[in-house]
Amino acid sequence: MAEAAAVPIGKGQDFYVPYFQVKIAGRPQGQDVIRDILSVSYKDNITELDSFEININNWDAETRNFKYSDEQLFDPGKELELWMGYYGKDSLRLMVKGQITALRPSFPAGGGSTLAISGLNVLHKLRTKQESHAYEKKTDSEVAKEIAGRLNIQLKTNPSPNEKRYDYLLQDNQYDIIFLMERARRVGYTLFVEEQGTNGQSQPPVLVFGRSLDVRRPTYELRYGRSLIDFKPDLTTANQVGEVTVRGWDRLNKKPIVGTAKRSEIGVKGVGEAGGQASIEQAFNQRKEIIATKPVESEEEAKTLALRTLEENAKDMVKASGSTVGLPDLRAGSVVMIDGAGKRFSGRYFVTATTHAIGDSGYTTQFECRREEQ
Repeated sequence: MAEAAAVPIGKGQDFYVPYFQVKIAGRPQGQDVIRDILSVSYKDNITELDSFEININNWDAETRNFKYSDEQLFDPGKELELWMGYYGKDSLRLMVKGQITALRPSFPAGGGSTLAISGLNVLHKLRTKQESHAYEKKTDSEVAKEIAGRLNIQLKTNPSPNEKRYDYLLQDNQYDIIFLMERARRVGYTLFVEEQGTNGQSQPPVLVFGRSLDVRRPTYELRYGRSLIDFKPDLTTANQVGEVTVRGWDRLNKKPIVGTAKRSEIGVKGVGEAGGQASIEQAFNQRKEIIATKPVESEEEAKTLALRTLEENAKDMVKASGSTVGLPDLRAGSVVMIDGAGKRFSGRYFVTATTHAIGDSGYTTQFECRREEQ
């Protein structure tokens, strides 16, 4: 698939007035509450539950009382929506629709009291019951659809063209969402929640399940010295391998199961040929890894696991962190095109985590990413 056209960030765009909105049980909070909020932040990650934190002034100087820690407005268990963006023509974006899980008041020796309100996204509410299920003659995407049906959440899949159909998969006394996250990691897929909503109206969140190389979310073009405030790539070959072998045992036919994958068989490149990919790979091409701790039922499954393990290993060769002006649509699962970082470190990066924060310094987005050059 062709890469989606990148959206350049630069001149002519209005990032002057950061704005946010907080809703409790679907109701927007008034200006009396909004004025007390000192900062808001949202974090997402392709392997963890999304979270939010709101820091608010907790001291009423007129009544000399604690305004929120003794009240029920932000009690744990309540549903909260956090919207972020900019005041003006562009609509606010729904960052997270979640549940308040913790309150942390601060009573300092000097200064007024503050209250930190934190919570997790909708997936937190899905961790309600550990279950056991058997899946027969199903692909991972079909398993994901069955789980999404039990969890009553919309699902969008990006299955691999050669996605394997398993004779038998067992979910043994696990939360549905945790089992699905494990399946995603096993076959090289990513799993994240895509929150939806514009113009102040939220829509049901969508669970996205698919290979990260196939994920198509907004692609931003960020240039160092302009839209990219800072960028810190890290290239390391210490844990890289040139070959992965998965070994198992066929109990029915009483014979070993072996699947091997080599670096030349995967489509992920750490830095690309312009960055000296071939010469870098010489440093670890002879290193091999053998996996014998994960059960496999066939040589085909062993080969698939070897390929996915090697692919994930290759994705870890170049990781990076950076920050830019606040971009509410830049989320984990997005793609950024980095420019201005030289031939070796410019290129396509898959975003694995973001932190969006609005406070005294304005609105900034920090992100973590990994190089996925195709």
